[in-house]
Amino acid sequence: MGKMEYWIKALNSYSYPVNLSCYENSNRFPNYFEMDITGDRDSTIAFENYFRKNARRSIEVYFEVVFWKLYSQKQFRQRGTTRIINHVLNKKIRPESLYDAIADFVETPSKQNLKNIRELLGMKSKVLAIALTFPAFLNPEKYPMVDNNVARWVNDFIRYNRDKQVRLTQFTLNYTSLQDNDFQNYLNWIGWCNEMAENLTDKTSIEWRPRDVEMAIFTAKRKKLKLNIL
Repeated sequence: MGKMEYWIKALNSYSYPVNLSCYENSNRFPNYFEMDITGDRDSTIAFENYFRKNARRSIEVYFEVVFWKLYSQKQFRQRGTTRIINHVLNKKIRPESLYDAIADFVETPSKQNLKNIRELLGMKSKVLAIALTFPAFLNPEKYPMVDNNVARWVNDFIRYNRDKQVRLTQFTLNYTSLQDNDFQNYLNWIGWCNEMAENLTDKTSIEWRPRDVEMAIFTAKRKKLKLNIL
């Protein structure tokens, strides 16, 4: 198998199925929390597109993305989603306000702009993964997501820096979840995924987005798939 085929195989093997109707309070939101996302690349892109189409006018789509993100954490996904939903509704946060805060981050990725997103969601700790899901949904052409899976992959394969303009840096991973002390490593991850996406697009028949690079790496880490240095 050639170097590119390993990356294509990993992307094609991406699987993150989510049934939004499993949210225990879904009946509070008629016409939402109904999707059963099969979890391959195409259905996940469709969910991203759905979010962008509705993000300026519907607060509920933000709740769906939070539940989607937390779905694999069965012990936490219900109460974690409900806590954010209750804050947003109690504070009467408008979808335009969340959209603008995320768009500000997309334009200028800074700790302050990240903090602004977290505050709107009622998140008091300095965790990265949930809040940073939204820039990836709003602009997957520039932003990958980040979580412990990809951070551990980066730490295992730091040698993939070879011949790259943007260099990966080791995540500290000194909490159970990624936090602000890894923000600069996240920024380096963004740059590296953008460079890799250009590289892979040039050399394969697929139009790779940074989000796709992250999907492939997320899959490779979870399924112990090989990825070659390009």
